[in-house]
Amino acid sequence: MFRQALSLSIILFMSANTLAQSDIITDENFNNNAGIWFLEKDEKKEFSISGGHLRMNNFHGDGAYTSKEFQVDPRKDFFFESRIIKVSGPDLMYGIYFADTRLSKNNKWFYYLLSADNKLIFCENSNEKLEYTYYQTDSPVVTVNPAGNVFGIEKKGAVVNFYFNHEKIFTLSSTAFWGSFMGFAVYSKGIIDVDYVKIRQKFRINLSTSTLTHEKENLGTAINSAHEEVMPVISADGNTLYISVEGDPRNTQSAEKSDIWYSTRKADGSWNPRKNIGFPLSTVEHDFIINAPPDNNTLFINGEYKLEDGVWNKYEGMSVSNRTKHGWATPEKLEVQGYYNYAKEISFAFSPDRKVLVSSIERDISFGSNDLYVSFLQDDGSWSEPDNMGSVINSYGEEITPFIAADGKTMYFSTNGKPGYGGHDIFYSKRLDHSWKNWSEPVNLGHGVNTANWDAYYTVPAAGDFAYIVSNDKSHGKSDIYRIRLVDEVKPEPVVMVSGKVFNKATNAPLEATITYHDLSNGKEMGIARSNPADGSYTIVLPYSKVYGFLAEHEGFLSESNNLDLSTISTYQEVHQDLYLMPFEIGKTVAMNNIFFVRSKPDLLPESYPEIERLLKVLKDNPAIKIELAGHTDNVGNPELNRQLSEQRVITIKNYLVSKGVASSRIAGKGYGGTKPIADNNNEATRKLNRRVEFTIVK
Repeated sequence: MFRQALSLSIILFMSANTLAQSDIITDENFNNNAGIWFLEKDEKKEFSISGGHLRMNNFHGDGAYTSKEFQVDPRKDFFFESRIIKVSGPDLMYGIYFADTRLSKNNKWFYYLLSADNKLIFCENSNEKLEYTYYQTDSPVVTVNPAGNVFGIEKKGAVVNFYFNHEKIFTLSSTAFWGSFMGFAVYSKGIIDVDYVKIRQKFRINLSTSTLTHEKENLGTAINSAHEEVMPVISADGNTLYISVEGDPRNTQSAEKSDIWYSTRKADGSWNPRKNIGFPLSTVEHDFIINAPPDNNTLFINGEYKLEDGVWNKYEGMSVSNRTKHGWATPEKLEVQGYYNYAKEISFAFSPDRKVLVSSIERDISFGSNDLYVSFLQDDGSWSEPDNMGSVINSYGEEITPFIAADGKTMYFSTNGKPGYGGHDIFYSKRLDHSWKNWSEPVNLGHGVNTANWDAYYTVPAAGDFAYIVSNDKSHGKSDIYRIRLVDEVKPEPVVMVSGKVFNKATNAPLEATITYHDLSNGKEMGIARSNPADGSYTIVLPYSKVYGFLAEHEGFLSESNNLDLSTISTYQEVHQDLYLMPFEIGKTVAMNNIFFVRSKPDLLPESYPEIERLLKVLKDNPAIKIELAGHTDNVGNPELNRQLSEQRVITIKNYLVSKGVASSRIAGKGYGGTKPIADNNNEATRKLNRRVEFTIVK
């Protein structure tokens, strides 16, 4: 097979001293289709790869095109070279083209072609201006080689040089080349063979120092099939996997579209056979899960659901569905202020606390095509207008399929705008502040995850031990779901996963409730969750380094709060904590577990006020209620002094409530010292439970 030596134009582009493996974007000889070129056959054309050539056969005479993504940065110098052989067709015009796929820039196409009368043409058109703009119209007739002709394009500084058979033919200044798609075009009836493609550009892949040495593990036939499995979303506890499946005849209404399926993990770690999630989440349109919050009782889904003429249709947007006792509720639309989007393909991610939305969309201020934008949850339940997340994250290419890990700081996403191994690679970055626009330099996850093909979709449970990804490497058919064990460097930061059930304290019956957790140091709400209406189960994920308070709430019930000190935690942990709600009844006692005092004093610590404010709200919302506060200590020290201290602490709380407008007559109080322990006083771990404040409804 003909192999072209480095041409003079390449030598002009970069010296032999600087040419290194990291400068080669592609060196493709078409021995196979490992590069994933777009191949097809219909009544107008046939594209195929065999015998070391990419063959393009134009049956009809209209323009025929094939292309693929290359990670070529149009802002930097690059060189593209390809040898094309004309096989047949007397009126054939053929050559190479570059595509700017940004819809916000009206989709531009740039062509470098050899005409049937042996003239070279450079032209462009766009969605906005369909007629072609031609350049260098006085191009001379060139001498063609029947054995094949070499096309070269060299961007150097502000100019672009065009070569034909290694001779520079013409130069254009300030040509706005865009490198996301490159390929070949053939006009009129005939056949061409593309012998090779060489692309050079200086680049450096920003890799982690730790190599992912583990092999990707196919999740097997319980999850995967001969059909297309994509868009995995793993639950925080790692026990439920949601996927989108296209082409399965068991899809709810249309095998051609994708339905949402799910599988649960068995006790031995294997997976149960996948099930279609069914109506109303699977529709006649493409359906997939965007995010499964840690509570396991809420799902964010693509699209806005509308009932039209008895049929549920979907439109661009997002919706949320909550678990009911009988399945999933009809999804409700999420409102995003000032939302618009030009991109055909969109994807989203939510932070674990449900307060931040990251959108992969294309807007007027995008750096490339799809950029990542951030929106914040507003008091009215809507989301703020998408704000571009900046040039550290976003690039000249497209950033897609974002995923925010359980720590709320680590984001994984796919891009073709940063140096990597293929068309799209998966990267991770760390959030550096609360603006969500300041990020660490994205790091390529390496060849353990990324390939020469298109790599996207990445999801990690709270434990951070495995990543779930999509690949067609040794698949059961088309794309399959795989998992890969992660090394520490690319894991998210450790969290604590708290799970349990919410109960009616009076009857021990499970309750549906809203779980709220907050930073005890300042009372700031950190996130919300829901419990399962059927069994009361819930899960929340708490990033380390803070002291948290959390409680369940349900109308008509009083809440007992809990707290968890994670200020010194540095490894992933799981904690079981059941939550109890007390019905509004005379004689019912509620522990105020997040009331804290200065040691041996009646002075409140700042982290106590969120708890007292909740009691204040109960009293103001229920003006007929009267309560009795009870203060307790452990049994260490003088009993009488303990009684006096507990009584002084009760007075402190009462005085605060009265100062906020509660009538003094509604609040009685008493200090009991250490006379009513609820736990063993023989060790500190249980003795601290006896140091508490409670209130009882007396009227």
